[in-house]
Amino acid sequence: MGSSFGLDRDAFRQLFEEHREPIFRYLVRLSGNRHDAEDLLQETFARYWRKQEQFRGEGSIGGYLRRIAYRTFLNARSNLSRARSAAPLESVEPTLGERGPAARAEKRDWEAHLLSAVRKVVLDLPDSWRDAFILFRYEGHTMKEIASQLDITPKAVEARLARALRAVRAGLGDVVQDRDDRASRGDDASRPSASPKNRGTGGVV
Repeated sequence: MGSSFGLDRDAFRQLFEEHREPIFRYLVRLSGNRHDAEDLLQETFARYWRKQEQFRGEGSIGGYLRRIAYRTFLNARSNLSRARSAAPLESVEPTLGERGPAARAEKRDWEAHLLSAVRKVVLDLPDSWRDAFILFRYEGHTMKEIASQLDITPKAVEARLARALRAVRAGLGDVVQDRDDRASRGDDASRPSASPKNRGTGGVV
């Protein structure tokens, strides 16, 4: 859909139906659960309806809606529910070798901590990097599809993804290093350590 400012209600309803699912998935990734994403989705499109004249047809409408969705999420962030387990950013690969109650509890704690760290790092990415990263890593779009959605070239998508991935891995480095340091110091004698081949971010990025 091209320039869409000045929509009547029927055209707006068509816009909503066309972009509802991708924007909803994007908001689920940001907020961590479907209930909050539903509320944010409604507010995103309400904001677009109120200020649709601000979109002048430059770039894709999908990218414009994602920017509104992200600002809506940031504004509501402090009031969002904490039910993150309903739709985590992504599940973490098991990395602990032991399967006793203490090991399972330790694994759950580590996964929750890692997912929280991943979410924070991704949210802190520049807008253009974050959109490309989420669309590729968590929604499974191809380079060509992302380029079309963001109205950029596949080469630009590749560059943004590379920068985003470096930033995410760098941002998680301290988290993983702290875990390894505590394990090596024996802060918790019952804590099982990750095997060398699995040490890292648990397959999150």
